[in-house]
Amino acid sequence: MTSPDGSAGPLAGVRVVDLSSAVMGPYATQILGDFGADVVRVEPLRDVARVSPANIARSPGMAPLYLQVNRNKRSVGLDLKDPAGRDELFALLADTDVLVTNMRAGALDRLGLGYDDLRERFPRLVYAHAQGFAVGSSRAGRPAYDEVIQASSGLVSLQDRAGGTLQFVPTYIADKTAALYLLNGVLAALFDQQRTGQGQRVELAMADAMIAVNLVEHLAGDVFVPAAGDVGNPLSLSTTHAAMRTADGGAIAAVPYTNEAVRILLIGAGLTDAAADPAWDSPVIDREIFTAGVEKVLANSANRTTAEWEEYLTEHDLPYAVVVDIADLPTDPYVREVGLIKEREHPTEGTIRVVENPVHFSRTPAGFRRHAERAGASTAEVLGAARSSQPSPKGN
Repeated sequence: MTSPDGSAGPLAGVRVVDLSSAVMGPYATQILGDFGADVVRVEPLRDVARVSPANIARSPGMAPLYLQVNRNKRSVGLDLKDPAGRDELFALLADTDVLVTNMRAGALDRLGLGYDDLRERFPRLVYAHAQGFAVGSSRAGRPAYDEVIQASSGLVSLQDRAGGTLQFVPTYIADKTAALYLLNGVLAALFDQQRTGQGQRVELAMADAMIAVNLVEHLAGDVFVPAAGDVGNPLSLSTTHAAMRTADGGAIAAVPYTNEAVRILLIGAGLTDAAADPAWDSPVIDREIFTAGVEKVLANSANRTTAEWEEYLTEHDLPYAVVVDIADLPTDPYVREVGLIKEREHPTEGTIRVVENPVHFSRTPAGFRRHAERAGASTAEVLGAARSSQPSPKGN
C-alpha cells in the first residue's frame, strides 16, 4: 500500500486478514498496516474497543481506543456464524498471506476456522493465533483480559512486593507486550513463507509472553539450581526506586545504578558529609548502604529546582528525565520535535490526534494510509473485488 505522499512500506503487497478484537490483535495488525500491508479487518459481532468505558466518542462505535489500534485497515462486516459469511471469508483468504485472530481456539474450531481446517486449502497462509492461555493447557478455554494476565504472570505480585499494593499497572501492558511478540512471530513466518512458499501456524499465549518478559530480570537468584538467592530484581523492587521531587513542584528521574552515581546525587542534594562515606568508592554495592543513600537523596532532593537538577545532572553526565504528565505529551517539546503525535482530519470523526508509528525505514517508510473506519465501511469494496477476481489459493 502507498501513503498519501506516494511512499510504500516494506510490507507493500502483503495481504492480512484481521479477525482479532479488543487490543492485542488489532495493535499487532495496525503495525503491519503501518508497514504497508493491506489489512482487511473482518469485524467480529462485538468489539469492546469500539466502546469507551468513559463514554468518550463523537459517534457510536468510534471510541478513542478503537481509533488508536485500527488505522491502516479496511473494515468488512461479516457474520462468521453464517455459512455465507464464512464463504465470503474463504474468498478473501484465497489471496491472503496472513490471518490473525485472538478468538479462543475452541470457538475457531466450531466455526470451521481452526488451523487444521484451513491449512490444506490455503497452504501458503500464515495462521497467527493468540489467546490468553496456551492452547492445550488446562487454562486454554478461559477468557482473559489484560488484568487477568497481569495477575497470572507475576506482575501484580511484583506490585505487592514493591509497594504493598495489589494495584494493576495502569496501562494495557499485557495486551501491548503480547501484540509485539505476535507481530514478531508474524514477520518471522512471513520471511520463511517468502523463502519456502509455505505457511505455518504461529501460536502465542498472552500469559506466556508476560511471564517471559517479567522473568528477564526478576527470575534473579532462581536462575540457578539450587537457587542462589531470592527472585526479584532488588533495584526495581526497592521503595527508593522512584523519581525525585524538586523545589518548584516538579519531579525528575535520575535512578542510580552505581555507588559513584549515588555519591553524585548526594552532593547534588547538599549532603556532602554523606557523600564522603568511603563506601561509595567501592565498585561492589552493599544493598543496605546503597538503599539508605538513595533514601537520603529522595528526602532532600527538593533543595534544587527542576532546571537546577537538569543542569547539575547534565554536567555530571548522569542519565535523567524530567517527569512528564501524560496529559502534556501532545505538547511536550520532544514529542513535537520528533513528530510522534499529529493532528489529522478523520472523514467521520473530525480532527483527531494520531500517534505515529515510531519505527523509521530509510527506503520503505512506514506511513499513515487510512483512518480507522466505521464498522463495515469497506465491505462492498473488499468483497466485490474478492468475488470478481475469484483467485486460486496462493501456492496452488
